[in-house]
Amino acid sequence: MADRAFSNDELRLYELLQQFLALSDDTEVAGTLILIGPKGSIVGDCVLSAADIEAAADALLQLNIRRADAAEGLAPAEPLPDDETQIAAVGDEAEAFLKNGGLL
Repeated sequence: MADRAFSNDELRLYELLQQFLALSDDTEVAGTLILIGPKGSIVGDCVLSAADIEAAADALLQLNIRRADAAEGLAPAEPLPDDETQIAAVGDEAEAFLKNGGLL
C-alpha cells in the first residue's frame, strides 16, 4: 500500500484500524477485523481478543447513545458503569425507584 497515495476514506479507515490495534496487547484471538476501502481494497486487518471486542462494542454503544440523545435534544447520558460496585449501585437505585412507584 505504500506504493500509492491513500484516499481520505482509506486514511480514516487506517486511523480506525490503529485504534483497534491499540486496544491491548492480549494475544488471545476471538476475531479478526478486516477493513476494506470504498473501492474494495484491503486497508488492513487486526486480530482482537474477547476483551478487545467487548471494550470496542461498549465504547461504540456509549457513542451511539450520546448521538441518539443529542439528536433528540436530551442531555448527555452518564457513562455506563464499568465495575461490579457501580453496577450494583445502579441496580439498587432502579429497585428503589420501582418500589417507590416510579417516583424520585
